Amino acid sequence: MFGAAAVLLLGLAFCFGMYWWQLRYEYAFRDPVANLYLVIPFAGLAVLVAAGMGRTAAGVSWLVLAGLTGVAYVEAATSSSSTAAVAFLAPFVWGGLLVSAIFVIDYTIRRRTRKRGHHVPTSGS
Repeated sequence: MFGAAAVLLLGLAFCFGMYWWQLRYEYAFRDPVANLYLVIPFAGLAVLVAAGMGRTAAGVSWLVLAGLTGVAYVEAATSSSSTAAVAFLAPFVWGGLLVSAIFVIDYTIRRRTRKRGHHVPTSGS
Protein backbone atom coordinates (compact mmCIF):
# COMPACT_ATOMS: atom_id res chain seq x y z
CA MET A 1 0.00 0.00 0.00
CA PHE A 2 2.99 2.29 0.60
CA GLY A 3 3.94 2.05 -3.08
CA ALA A 4 0.46 3.08 -4.20
CA ALA A 5 0.47 6.08 -1.88
CA ALA A 6 3.93 7.08 -3.10
CA VAL A 7 2.81 6.89 -6.75
CA LEU A 8 -0.22 9.05 -6.02
CA LEU A 9 1.65 11.64 -3.93
CA LEU A 10 4.48 11.91 -6.45
CA GLY A 11 1.92 12.36 -9.23
CA LEU A 12 0.14 15.06 -7.24
CA ALA A 13 3.42 16.84 -6.52
CA PHE A 14 4.45 16.60 -10.18
CA CYS A 15 1.14 18.05 -11.40
CA PHE A 16 1.31 20.96 -8.99
CA GLY A 17 4.95 21.56 -9.87
CA MET A 18 4.04 21.71 -13.55
CA TYR A 19 1.06 23.93 -12.74
CA TRP A 20 3.27 26.50 -10.98
CA TRP A 21 5.88 26.24 -13.74
CA GLN A 22 3.41 27.03 -16.53
CA LEU A 23 1.95 30.10 -14.80
CA ARG A 24 4.69 32.30 -16.26
CA TYR A 25 3.35 31.74 -19.77
CA GLU A 26 0.66 33.86 -21.36
CA TYR A 27 -1.56 30.93 -22.35
CA ALA A 28 -1.31 29.00 -19.08
CA PHE A 29 -4.51 27.87 -17.46
CA ARG A 30 -5.03 29.56 -14.11
CA ASP A 31 -7.35 27.20 -12.23
CA PRO A 32 -5.48 25.23 -9.53
CA VAL A 33 -8.54 23.08 -8.79
CA ALA A 34 -8.74 21.95 -12.43
CA ASN A 35 -5.14 20.84 -11.98
CA LEU A 36 -6.43 18.04 -9.75
CA TYR A 37 -8.06 16.38 -12.78
CA LEU A 38 -4.60 15.69 -14.15
CA VAL A 39 -3.82 13.58 -11.08
CA ILE A 40 -6.51 11.05 -12.11
CA PRO A 41 -4.14 8.99 -14.34
CA PHE A 42 -1.69 8.79 -11.42
CA ALA A 43 -4.55 7.64 -9.17
CA GLY A 44 -5.28 4.89 -11.70
CA LEU A 45 -1.64 3.88 -11.60
CA ALA A 46 -1.81 3.80 -7.79
CA VAL A 47 -4.70 1.34 -8.06
CA LEU A 48 -2.63 -0.88 -10.35
CA VAL A 49 0.30 -0.71 -7.93
CA ALA A 50 -2.02 -1.69 -5.08
CA ALA A 51 -3.24 -4.58 -7.26
CA GLY A 52 0.30 -5.95 -7.48
CA MET A 53 2.13 -4.15 -10.28
CA GLY A 54 5.88 -4.60 -9.89
CA ARG A 55 8.22 -1.80 -8.94
CA THR A 56 9.97 -1.57 -12.28
CA ALA A 57 6.68 -1.55 -14.20
CA ALA A 58 5.28 1.05 -11.79
CA GLY A 59 8.36 3.24 -12.24
CA VAL A 60 8.21 3.02 -16.03
CA SER A 61 4.46 3.71 -15.94
CA TRP A 62 4.96 6.73 -13.70
CA LEU A 63 7.58 8.11 -16.08
CA VAL A 64 5.24 7.57 -19.04
CA LEU A 65 2.44 9.45 -17.27
CA ALA A 66 4.78 12.21 -16.12
CA GLY A 67 6.13 12.61 -19.65
CA LEU A 68 2.69 12.81 -21.22
CA THR A 69 1.45 15.20 -18.52
CA GLY A 70 4.54 17.39 -18.83
CA VAL A 71 4.17 17.60 -22.60
CA ALA A 72 0.50 18.52 -22.16
CA TYR A 73 1.37 21.37 -19.77
CA VAL A 74 4.10 22.69 -22.08
CA GLU A 75 1.91 22.42 -25.18
CA ALA A 76 -1.05 24.16 -23.57
CA ALA A 77 1.02 26.89 -21.91
CA THR A 78 3.07 27.82 -24.97
CA SER A 79 0.49 27.54 -27.73
CA SER A 80 -2.01 30.20 -28.70
CA SER A 81 -4.13 27.65 -30.55
CA SER A 82 -7.66 27.25 -29.26
CA THR A 83 -7.22 23.48 -29.43
CA ALA A 84 -4.03 23.39 -27.32
CA ALA A 85 -5.99 22.16 -24.31
CA VAL A 86 -6.69 18.94 -26.21
CA ALA A 87 -3.12 17.98 -25.25
CA PHE A 88 -4.43 17.36 -21.73
CA LEU A 89 -6.26 14.29 -23.05
CA ALA A 90 -2.96 12.51 -23.74
CA PRO A 91 -2.32 11.37 -20.15
CA PHE A 92 -5.85 9.96 -20.04
CA VAL A 93 -6.00 8.30 -23.46
CA TRP A 94 -2.41 7.40 -24.36
CA GLY A 95 -1.35 7.14 -20.75
CA GLY A 96 -4.21 4.78 -19.97
CA LEU A 97 -3.40 2.59 -22.96
CA LEU A 98 0.34 2.48 -22.31
CA VAL A 99 0.04 1.91 -18.56
CA SER A 100 -2.54 -0.83 -19.14
CA ALA A 101 -0.20 -2.52 -21.62
CA ILE A 102 2.68 -2.29 -19.14
CA PHE A 103 0.46 -3.80 -16.44
CA VAL A 104 -0.58 -6.71 -18.68
CA ILE A 105 3.03 -7.41 -19.65
CA ASP A 106 4.14 -7.21 -16.01
CA TYR A 107 1.30 -9.48 -14.89
CA THR A 108 2.08 -12.03 -17.63
CA ILE A 109 5.77 -12.13 -16.77
CA ARG A 110 5.01 -12.49 -13.06
CA ARG A 111 2.47 -15.26 -13.65
CA ARG A 112 4.90 -17.23 -15.82
CA THR A 113 7.68 -16.81 -13.29
CA ARG A 114 5.42 -17.98 -10.44
CA LYS A 115 4.49 -21.10 -12.42
CA ARG A 116 8.17 -21.98 -12.55
CA GLY A 117 8.36 -21.71 -8.75
CA HIS A 118 10.39 -18.52 -8.42
CA HIS A 119 9.38 -15.75 -6.04
CA VAL A 120 8.74 -12.46 -7.81
CA PRO A 121 8.62 -9.46 -5.47
CA THR A 122 5.75 -7.04 -5.83
CA SER A 123 5.74 -3.39 -4.84
CA GLY A 124 4.24 -4.37 -1.48
CA SER A 125 6.86 -6.97 -0.54
